[in-house]
Amino acid sequence: MAERVLVTGATGFVGRHLVPVLEAAGLSVVCTSRDPERARRRHPGWELRELDVDRPETIPRALEGVARAVYLIHGMGAGDDYPEREQRAAEAFRESAERARLRRVVYLGGIEPAATPSRHLASRLQTGRTLRAGSVSTIELGASMIIGEGSESWRIVRDLATRLPVMVLPRWLDSRTEPIDLRDVTAAIAHALALEHEGSAAYPLPGPELMSLREVLRRTAALAGIRPVMLPVPFVTPRLSSYWLRLVTRANRHIADELVEGLTSDLYTEGEGFWRFMPEHERVPFDEAARRALAAEARGLSPLSRSAEGVLQALSRRAQK
Repeated sequence: MAERVLVTGATGFVGRHLVPVLEAAGLSVVCTSRDPERARRRHPGWELRELDVDRPETIPRALEGVARAVYLIHGMGAGDDYPEREQRAAEAFRESAERARLRRVVYLGGIEPAATPSRHLASRLQTGRTLRAGSVSTIELGASMIIGEGSESWRIVRDLATRLPVMVLPRWLDSRTEPIDLRDVTAAIAHALALEHEGSAAYPLPGPELMSLREVLRRTAALAGIRPVMLPVPFVTPRLSSYWLRLVTRANRHIADELVEGLTSDLYTEGEGFWRFMPEHERVPFDEAARRALAAEARGLSPLSRSAEGVLQALSRRAQK
């Protein structure tokens, strides 16, 4: 009988792409949702259980018969008190995982910057420390920008790159990052679940290229056939930038504010990070990852939304002539 693996946050951006990867690896996947009936209508083939970390009593039942778990829960869009809620959730899950005698927990977090982390990133890092403090072997994987349809940070980049014929570039866009394709992330999570590893540890999950955010925007625009004029404006603060993003992108207002604050620091690491355990794995180059993400998003748009995006991009191209 296949080993049972729990995926929390299974209906989220990473979770819904991770489930088929784990199933293809021969695992029996148990998915969780705060509203399993609603999730079942969208994913009729999934085994679904209720898990709401704001109601800790739902966690033990969700973990019944499970040997390993993937923790993909975060509450950034759930209100201003999300750091406190994230820590309470991590503590409750850790305690339940210990009582259930899980063999492994894998947590997807963020990269720790050299500078003081943003509020959002500090909460993600603390969640990792909380989970790793328990007796269950926990592997924390830290990623910066994940490229894929449904990623909030990628959505911001994509909208800025394809909707603006002229870009005002604040100084913080010189910050460097190592964008990583969603398929690389799901492959790493699957490997971390099965990895022979004593105790708990945190490993960065770097992408194959070190790039400035300015370069990320330029190359994404080029893939969409757009070559915007880029104007450096060093006095634009992250706070002003967040107001600008609300006008240009589809990102959730609260999430955009938090993400921009986090992007003002370099988010990269020295060395291979977790990839040392996967020496045969070839990471997806940025241009290929971005091209596929753009195509996947275009396929998912409604006819009306697709027409509107086409008009916006056509206007951007025409403004360059």
